Amino acid sequence: MILVHLEEELSRLEEEREQLADMLRHLGSDMRRLRDRFDEDGTLDKPETSKAAADLRYWLKVAHETEAQIRNVRRKQKGIAGDWALDLERARVEIGCRMARLRRCCGAGEFPQ
Repeated sequence: MILVHLEEELSRLEEEREQLADMLRHLGSDMRRLRDRFDEDGTLDKPETSKAAADLRYWLKVAHETEAQIRNVRRKQKGIAGDWALDLERARVEIGCRMARLRRCCGAGEFPQ
């Protein structure tokens, strides 16, 4: 059995997200350079443009997957399973309020006559 610590996993994913952001910034500058070249002389180097577009699509996909993993780790940290979570603190408060109403209603603490 392999034990995965959520904090370690989250920090690893955060580092990965920073690296992906850096990669996407570089790809963005490449795309701007290609656009500027097209604006200057009206020609595109199709292989270079196709490669840059494919790289951009790939890294955007990887970034999206990393963000999904970060969301999942944060949900696990909060104890959320699936589409629901149990807020134990709120449940405790609500039960306490209901118990207080029952005590008032039933006259708890009074001595029978």
